[in-house]
Amino acid sequence: MNFSFLGKVKKLGITPVFLLVVFGNLWIWRVFKDNLLIGLFLVFSSFILYRSIKTGEFKKVLIIFMLILFAFQINKTDVRSLTYLNEQEKILQQQRLNEHPPVNITLGGRTIWIPLAHWMEQRPEVLVLYRIQENLGQVLSPNLYFFANHPNERVGIKEHEKFPYILLPFFVIGLLSLKIGKNISSLAVFLFAPIFLMGLFGTQIDVEPMSLFPFVAVSSVFGIEYVWGKVSKLKFLSIKTLTSGAFLILYILIFLQSYLFDKL
Repeated sequence: MNFSFLGKVKKLGITPVFLLVVFGNLWIWRVFKDNLLIGLFLVFSSFILYRSIKTGEFKKVLIIFMLILFAFQINKTDVRSLTYLNEQEKILQQQRLNEHPPVNITLGGRTIWIPLAHWMEQRPEVLVLYRIQENLGQVLSPNLYFFANHPNERVGIKEHEKFPYILLPFFVIGLLSLKIGKNISSLAVFLFAPIFLMGLFGTQIDVEPMSLFPFVAVSSVFGIEYVWGKVSKLKFLSIKTLTSGAFLILYILIFLQSYLFDKL
């Protein structure tokens, strides 16, 4: 084993947990297979984001990486008008229109009918709000990243396993442990901006919402490191060894399970 190489990696601030999460998922390998350069951008973006949050120093190069990733993502996205309705949605819209009761008011003996159903179901402004809400619901769903988007599979998109589902609790812990005020610039670039843009452009993406890969990965890394920080304070070496060993074995088994399921 080349220990000098490991030493150089450690000096760069790359931890074993970071390597496990960033490379121990099917998502990054699908991107590598599709486009090696974009896969490298994802890895470098994740590392720079990790170091930025770790040190509390915003790296402006993050903006460049995000623009490149999102440009590639948009190129692979079936961008539709926010007021577009497919045939199934048109049928559902008509059903909702029929469910609204007639609304009227009487003024001076004259009945004035109010097209409330039209305002609530057919106005372009309302359709835009519905579409953005639907898009955000997809993007913000943990199922999209940890459970192949089940049970909210998208029509026309083959859903894949992304991150091993064992990372979900660590992702939540990492998310809660982030100091938003201290890292607001980094989060604005790799969390809020992608969510906002996908709310507008939609989630019909052949390569999945890769612009959020760095944030999900890095939050999971911080979650594992936070938990390990608590476990490492235990006095019993056997407990620490057992805990880390059990986690690693379980992680590998779940990764293999996801790989085999994805191939079926």
